[in-house]
Amino acid sequence: MTMWWIWVGADLLVFHWVGFRLISADAWNLFSTRVPSLVPYLTFRMMLRWTFAIAVLFAIGWICHRGSQLLAQALASQTRQMSVRGATHAWTLSVLMTAIPGLLAWSSVEINMTRVPSRHALGVTGWFDNHGVDSQTKEQHVLPGPLFTSEDVTRRTRMLRFNVVQETQSLPPDILLIVVESLRPELVDPSVMPNTYSRAMRGLWMRRHHSGGNASSLGLFSLVSGLDAIWFYLADVRFSPAMNRLFEQAGYELGFFAGADDWEAFQMEAFIHADAYDTFDIGPRNRLASDRHAIDSAYTFLSRTDFPDGEQRSPRLAVLYLYATHAPFLVAPEHVRDLPSAGEDYPLPFGPDSRNAIWNRYRNSARTLDAMIAPLLNDANRLVAIVGDHGESFLEDGTIGHGTRLSATQVRTPAILFGPEVTQRKIDFNTSHADLLPTLLSLAKIQVSDPDSFDGIDLSADSPKPRVLAIADYLRPQALLISPSTIDSKVLGVHCKLTLRPPEIQIRGPRDARGYSLDSPAGFQSPRVVQEYFRQAFGKPRQQTVN
Repeated sequence: MTMWWIWVGADLLVFHWVGFRLISADAWNLFSTRVPSLVPYLTFRMMLRWTFAIAVLFAIGWICHRGSQLLAQALASQTRQMSVRGATHAWTLSVLMTAIPGLLAWSSVEINMTRVPSRHALGVTGWFDNHGVDSQTKEQHVLPGPLFTSEDVTRRTRMLRFNVVQETQSLPPDILLIVVESLRPELVDPSVMPNTYSRAMRGLWMRRHHSGGNASSLGLFSLVSGLDAIWFYLADVRFSPAMNRLFEQAGYELGFFAGADDWEAFQMEAFIHADAYDTFDIGPRNRLASDRHAIDSAYTFLSRTDFPDGEQRSPRLAVLYLYATHAPFLVAPEHVRDLPSAGEDYPLPFGPDSRNAIWNRYRNSARTLDAMIAPLLNDANRLVAIVGDHGESFLEDGTIGHGTRLSATQVRTPAILFGPEVTQRKIDFNTSHADLLPTLLSLAKIQVSDPDSFDGIDLSADSPKPRVLAIADYLRPQALLISPSTIDSKVLGVHCKLTLRPPEIQIRGPRDARGYSLDSPAGFQSPRVVQEYFRQAFGKPRQQTVN
């Protein structure tokens, strides 16, 4: 019995943090493959607190176990038969006293256990979790499929490989792509990121922008490929980033700068490695010093003019990846303005009482980073894009961090693009990281042979047509399909189980901004959104019946 309550306590902790059960395939995937890569982000005091909590939990368990044993010995009758009978009566009485009130009000109890399973001991089993089955009739999820085949996937990958540069202008601009860890769109505000905000007011500001997924690897993949991140899990696509190949064909010198060196831990070594760039400057994390070094190196790369006589300067593309806004959110002392602000060793997981102070620390961290990148934003002839790699949850969806749920807070991020010939415009329809590469190519006046090989669209066009987005999940073969029609709806998107090889699509139903399932609103049809997405990706679906 003691071990049961230890299990319940541990499960409550895990469920509160990441939103799934301790004994589940998702938990096994997280703890076996993902946690080791997150160790560098943990502080000593965080580890000390966790060690102490685990020790206290086991100490309480041992005390309860030993106390129960001594009490049983003291109260036991002289015969084994009477002891067993007494124990049976006691257990039966305690179970009935607990169960009868619940059974009398079972309908409301079941609803509460489904909505908030972490409040109930039996929730640890996962039996009462809401697995997202749409309460609408099953017929609404029937698809006229198959919507795509293995041949369709092969055809798309061939299109990607054969897409080449056809024409460039004589003096293309330098390009700087700044990727900021865990950046949420509401931080682009004059009180938090004034330098970024002022540039957003001068260029393209995508105000309903989404990462390729809820983790760094998925977001970066979409940026460098122009594809939705459902393609990330195909190795032949992941290892062939279109951005590097096309800009190199256009005569660009490529540079990558970051204060981290753990790309393999997140499967990003496929498109972040020394052979893919002319200049590759990375290093281990060293607090804010790592980001400062990366910024200085990118500045030098873009500004260098010391060439041998007669050598012409090539245009340059720099990718700058910054980590200050990743938990535990690094802050320079002079930028601690939002108060109260939590210390670096704030508790994980944290509760509602701590949220405001940790949120303020996050804002202060973004303010620090904004000041650090300011010198890179002043060249009027440079094309600059600023994006987050993904979002970050602060309990809005019931979780903390990212990579665990397809919710608005985990997948939405700012996207800003400014520079020469960039028209000032706010884009209020749904966009994603896959749109950035086609847009940068267009603004740099680089024409490619097959722009339709991208999932993304050119957002600098006079009248860009909104599309259905596919946002990939980090832990599971799932995606959220976001339709242009959901902007004014309580529906964030349609949740699906989705793999490209082998081709498989199963609709799980609509999701709200928290990533929770909900009934389909009147007039909303999940299959229609799914069909439209695959029509975009592979052409008109075949009209034949499948199970």
